[in-house]
Amino acid sequence: MTKIIISLISLLIIALALAWAVNYWQISQQRLRLFPLLFVKPLEEIKNDYAQRSCQEFSQKEKEQGYFIALVTGYCRPQSADFTARHDFLCAVGLNCSCPNGRQTVNDCFSSYSFSWSSCLDFDETIVPYCHQTASETQPQPGQIAADWNCFTPGSIINIENQDYQVTDKGSAITGRRFDLWFDDCRHALSASGLYRIKIPEKIE
Repeated sequence: MTKIIISLISLLIIALALAWAVNYWQISQQRLRLFPLLFVKPLEEIKNDYAQRSCQEFSQKEKEQGYFIALVTGYCRPQSADFTARHDFLCAVGLNCSCPNGRQTVNDCFSSYSFSWSSCLDFDETIVPYCHQTASETQPQPGQIAADWNCFTPGSIINIENQDYQVTDKGSAITGRRFDLWFDDCRHALSASGLYRIKIPEKIE
């Protein structure tokens, strides 16, 4: 009986290791598509490039493959306890969500990829809701995505790397072939950025 239990535990460990390896390989593939571009242009230019690419018109090769490449990033609800500096928290909220009391008039937040944006004006996060509602007026949940509503209607499904996500949100910078995935954990959101394969919906093929 002991041998059987040990064998089952060993099989479980092997299965978990394989699942981790497959997931790591998929993430690596997405990052490998993005990293070469970062050597020749800043992330902000890459974001603008994909935001300007059409999400309604596809090349013959893309139609034959059944998918197109898009820039996918992650967004989340930052927690003030995770930051030692108040300004860093306000920058994180400004990057991920709408600011409850508005934004600074200048870009005072910077990333290591030559990307800058404005922080939120200060607010009391203990009583003021933030990062709590999508453009569909629903609470954001994992498995949901922000997309260009001119191409992908609210409630529609987008298939990314064979995984389905529901469109519930949008954003001024989320246009064309730029998408934003919601994560409950901001650490996962930060590591999500990459160039992903997205299945061409039948209605716009």
